[in-house]
Amino acid sequence: MLPDARKPLLRILCQYKSKTNSCVLHQQRNFCKQSLFENQNVKKFAQTINSKIIAIGELFVQQCKAVAAQRLRRSFQIVASYRRMYGDNSLKRVLNELGSSLLKHCEKRNLLFLCGLPLFKWEEERISDKELNSLIDDMAEVQHIEEDFKKPTDDKGYLKSWEKVIDSNHLKVWRKPIQDSYLYEYKVYGTFYDVTPTCFFDIQKDLEYRKEWDPRVIKLEIVDRDEQTGTEIVQWITQFPYPMYSREYLYKRRFQVDREKNTMVICSHVVNHPKCPVDSTHVRVVTYSSTMVIKPHKQFDDDGLDYVMTYTDDPQASYTSFCYSWLAKTGVPRFMDELHSAAKNLENKRQKCVNISKQSNTKDSNNNNSRHFC
Repeated sequence: MLPDARKPLLRILCQYKSKTNSCVLHQQRNFCKQSLFENQNVKKFAQTINSKIIAIGELFVQQCKAVAAQRLRRSFQIVASYRRMYGDNSLKRVLNELGSSLLKHCEKRNLLFLCGLPLFKWEEERISDKELNSLIDDMAEVQHIEEDFKKPTDDKGYLKSWEKVIDSNHLKVWRKPIQDSYLYEYKVYGTFYDVTPTCFFDIQKDLEYRKEWDPRVIKLEIVDRDEQTGTEIVQWITQFPYPMYSREYLYKRRFQVDREKNTMVICSHVVNHPKCPVDSTHVRVVTYSSTMVIKPHKQFDDDGLDYVMTYTDDPQASYTSFCYSWLAKTGVPRFMDELHSAAKNLENKRQKCVNISKQSNTKDSNNNNSRHFC
């Protein structure tokens, strides 16, 4: 028991502690209320900012839509006027070059490649059977060239608009100007007696062998292929005399062997493709076309053939008309001699392989006979 004198002091201390606890609780309650109030203000402020951002975003989207619509309308107007002035083919070329340029300057090439794919349509770019058949018909016309030129009249039929620039025993070349251009279209008619049509056809079809016999090739490969018709997209980069840049040919080609008509056909035309954007290190040739029809004298594997080649090429070199004429007169015979030599070498290689195979078969048969005799 505590003395009576200490009881009032104990009561005072208890009362003081109770008042202190009540004050602390009151302060904690006030702090919680204040924190809750402040949190509500923060939420209201955040909601206000969020609504403002959404409103600004909607305004920005509307502005972008307006600008995009205006640009799109102007683009359609430009496309329409360009189509009226230059036609659909020129318009396709511009769009393809635009896609190639975007592919070149975009870092994410794979993503942009998907955007560029619609610019190339096999339905429009593949080489048709109709075109190949027309080349075969052209071969039949050209085979009567000499008869047309021997006529005393001025009307020379099929070759009325053609000018003869080379006339030799086994090689004849004609040309005619292309309308609205400084270029010429050339037609070459020749004959070889010591080469098989198959070898002469294969040296032009086989790109890997072309790399062997043509020292000017820098790059030659198939970029794309149409499974329906067999039309291929070929990228060919070739050297030009110093100090000119190398030339890049991007073309579509298709070849066919028609055994009923006893002919072989090769057709090539320049084209644009999203996989091969324009490269500043080479000069892209935009005008190029080459077709060849091969007619055997007997069979495809027998020596002797006639051929007709029609081509147009603009290497974009600063040549005068006199230089172009000189190159045509000298370059065409030289190129045909290169083809002849390459075909002859291929034929010799194949003949060696056949001889080796025969020798090995003969040795095997002799060994078998000797074993049987023993």
